[in-house]
Amino acid sequence: MARLPRRLVSFPVAFGLLPFGVLITPLLAPLLALTDLVTGRRRLPSARLWIFFLVFLAHEWVAQPKALAYWLTGGFGRRLDHQKHSRLQGWWAGSLFEWAGRILNVHLELPDHSSLPDGPLIILSRHASMADALIPAYLLAGKADRPIHYVLKKELHWVPAIDVFGHRLRNHFVTRGGNTESEVADIRALADTAEPGAAMAIFPEGTYATDITRAKVRASLERRGDAELVALADELQQLLPPKPAGALALMSEMPDAPIVILGHVGMEGVAELDGLRTHLPASRPVTVEWWVHERSTVPPPDDEAGQTRWLQARWRELDHWVQQQLDQPS
Repeated sequence: MARLPRRLVSFPVAFGLLPFGVLITPLLAPLLALTDLVTGRRRLPSARLWIFFLVFLAHEWVAQPKALAYWLTGGFGRRLDHQKHSRLQGWWAGSLFEWAGRILNVHLELPDHSSLPDGPLIILSRHASMADALIPAYLLAGKADRPIHYVLKKELHWVPAIDVFGHRLRNHFVTRGGNTESEVADIRALADTAEPGAAMAIFPEGTYATDITRAKVRASLERRGDAELVALADELQQLLPPKPAGALALMSEMPDAPIVILGHVGMEGVAELDGLRTHLPASRPVTVEWWVHERSTVPPPDDEAGQTRWLQARWRELDHWVQQQLDQPS
């Protein structure tokens, strides 16, 4: 859907839901809590999720007026201040994590961000839920006050904050199942027009790694007759085989940028509503870790086959780390 028609739907819905939600909460929250208790969920996940949903909507009420003010003071969008938008994006992500900690017991354990190299970075991140998409923004824009651009799925356009800041901060929204060559060209263009010293974040798996998606991906690879990738899918216990096209496009356009493999444990099983009600409030912190690979250790851009094998090897290592962490007592 085009931008204006989409926003004529998403903005009124997001802004209208908050007062309506607050109005019905005195009736709905006890009902959700009672349902939780009857079904044996003593920590009241449904009631907590409802409260967090209202908090999420409240963040739109804070972020969008600021976005409008930035647009007006920027000459009606002609001279937008990238740093202000980046900092607001970092605040938005960080504040959501803070509230997730208060309401859902979701607490991030992050290494010291100063261990990340200065200058441009390529971040290849694990993808287990929508929430983990906020980690790079929280880490770079929020903690380190550094610019970051994303490669995201187009469905996230329906979240007004991601829609507005995603475009103003020049992220690329991918149409899944679209023209791969066109998407790769757009990713290359994004890297070429990035802010100086910016990080580029992409999720090579392309979707959340769940039992259902792993089965679908494996079946698709089997239909294509790609025995090598079928074997990789069978080998990986927690992740999906990485799709190399987008990552390789960034690696080609940013030949000197270190590559950061970003992993985390603690968001498994929360990609869908049933999983949210089962696994929340969280019983363990979300442990985040990263590994920096200097480009001298990576095959050169003209060796796409070598880069693909390198990426697959890193994904095996990441999968092994995730499984190790999950095997430890919580």
